[in-house]
Amino acid sequence: MQRSSFLIAFILTLLVTASSSQDKKEQLKKKNERSRIELSFNIGYSRPLLEAYGNNMTINATVDQIFINGKRIIVSDNLGANTGYGVQGYMKYSFMKRGHVKGLLNIGYNMLTSSYPGSAGIDIGSRIQSFSIGVGAEVNPLGHEKQFYPGVFGLLRMNLVGGETYYNAGLDFFKVVPRFGYAGGFKLNYDINKTVGLYWGYTYTYDNSWGKQSEETTPVDAHVIVFRDKASPTNGLTSDRRIAYWSVYMGMNFFFQ
Repeated sequence: MQRSSFLIAFILTLLVTASSSQDKKEQLKKKNERSRIELSFNIGYSRPLLEAYGNNMTINATVDQIFINGKRIIVSDNLGANTGYGVQGYMKYSFMKRGHVKGLLNIGYNMLTSSYPGSAGIDIGSRIQSFSIGVGAEVNPLGHEKQFYPGVFGLLRMNLVGGETYYNAGLDFFKVVPRFGYAGGFKLNYDINKTVGLYWGYTYTYDNSWGKQSEETTPVDAHVIVFRDKASPTNGLTSDRRIAYWSVYMGMNFFFQ
């Protein structure tokens, strides 16, 4: 009888211990989980690449025309920018509870610009601006199992591209045109708690990968220019003008419970 009571007590102890252990595992699992919906925002520094980059700009004596490597921007070999900045926002949906794979909806703005000494102490320069919307995916190999975790992402985007050269105010203006491109990069995430996190990252972006136009017509207004980015034998461009840049940025993640 005494032996049976001891056996029953031992079995009950094992059951209670197993139940407690399972409860702790469930609590830890719940603690590590994040909401499926997430908002993300970042701000960053951009550096122009390929034909977006230029370092030689001058203005004529009558201060009404700017030249990039001796050509006006309608036919210049590059776009004369050498720095930039951007802001990006994302809405994310996690297809897995632990956040390994997420769908992305992106909206963003980036400006590539430059500033050179002009006449009368007033700088001259150029600005190339892109307002973008896109969709893509993000992969987090570790999910949300750790407080610190890496991720990689890619986007396909439609970009509304415009810009200008300027001296005090704008001189030559690009009409805004649609272009299609992509962006991809990596990020390092750090979760402060279950609802807020920080991240740092790097992105390579090509805004006019598809949809380039040769635009053969001469503008009626000499200072309002339809953007030419595809070379042809007759439009004055010797090569395509690709709007590409890399960016480094920091931002915040917000998780919804």
